[in-house]
Amino acid sequence: MWDIISKLSLMKKKSAVIITTHSMEEAEALCTKMGIMVAGEFKCFGTSTYIKDRYGTGFEIEFKLA
Repeated sequence: MWDIISKLSLMKKKSAVIITTHSMEEAEALCTKMGIMVAGEFKCFGTSTYIKDRYGTGFEIEFKLA
């Protein structure tokens, strides 16, 4: 699916692809610009660098269950 989205977004630079995801990794891999919505309201819009600079680089949690 990523390959299809990437190809569509690069076609003649005349198209836009809008995706929704909770994964920053996925957004960074597929998007040149991204927005953050909270309760249906845009809180931020820009490049991943802008968003990371403004809101931090995030964190990663790993759970291991026995």
